[in-house]
Amino acid sequence: MNKSYWFFKKENILTILIFLLLFIFSLDFWGWHQSVPLILGMPLWVYYSFILTIFTSVLFYLFSSKYWRENK
Repeated sequence: MNKSYWFFKKENILTILIFLLLFIFSLDFWGWHQSVPLILGMPLWVYYSFILTIFTSVLFYLFSSKYWRENK
């Protein structure tokens, strides 16, 4: 069985936990049924989604730059 080279190592627990937290925070369970415009006439969930997307992009960049192996 060909296991992934990064997932099963103990030193990568922090990476796994960060992605797990990212998944949990992507579920906006505290903002359900709220559509009150708070900032510039836009609901808060719009800004939350924007910040979460930026954070996800940075996290995937850092992850791929550290763990992505080049084909040789």
